[in-house]
Amino acid sequence: MGAWGYGIRQDDFVLDVVGIFEDLLKAGHSVPDATKTVKARFAAETNDSDDGPLLWLALADVQWTYGELESEVLSRVQGDFDSGRSLDAWREDTRGLLRRRAALEKFISRIAVPNPRAKKPPKVVVRAPKFQPGDCLSIRVANSRYTAALVLSADHSTAEYGKNLVGVLDYLSPQKPPLEVFRTRKWLVRTRPGWSNAMDVAWYLPMGFRTAKDRLEVVGHVEILDSDPKDSNRYQGWRGIGEQVNVSAGVGPEGQLKGK
Repeated sequence: MGAWGYGIRQDDFVLDVVGIFEDLLKAGHSVPDATKTVKARFAAETNDSDDGPLLWLALADVQWTYGELESEVLSRVQGDFDSGRSLDAWREDTRGLLRRRAALEKFISRIAVPNPRAKKPPKVVVRAPKFQPGDCLSIRVANSRYTAALVLSADHSTAEYGKNLVGVLDYLSPQKPPLEVFRTRKWLVRTRPGWSNAMDVAWYLPMGFRTAKDRLEVVGHVEILDSDPKDSNRYQGWRGIGEQVNVSAGVGPEGQLKGK
């Protein structure tokens, strides 16, 4: 059971169904069309003792959210509850069973009447990568010095979550980095315990960019080389970009070496 709570959407399978449904709405499908597609996709789960009730709960929740709850879906949810089918997965946990029952009763009572604040179908929010491959970034860090980072690629494969692969360079100075720093490609290596001696290369998503944009400046452009990093298994937030240079150098927040 992929549940971490007693609420309807506190379940991995339910969230998968809702996510696929809402992706279809974003693509321009109507609620009825999205319902048909989801039913077809999860046809094998319909009669499953665990996932079957969850499928109908997910459909009921997302349909009601957008103001188009079908009577058939509501009847299936009510029938599963009355028969105990939607509670079977919880019967080995007495306390959990009681809480799940209460959550289902509250949910069914809520969706039994039309949603007075039905949402409009969601639209795709395009979030493009913030920089172009080869952009040379000057980064002002906490001690009012500067470090450097090179934008290695821009991934547009997911419209809502365009991302940049960025590599931080081993540079720390009161002056903004000159282009020669980016041409030299002296990558910052994460040498402290737990850092695995790996280069400080990570993917950066558009979210949270505003927290760092005033510290970032494109100071030039260089060609991306075949020898440059092509991927990373790390995702990093923009807020902390470049600050590892201070950590590697043992520099405190006031610009002084730690312990001095």
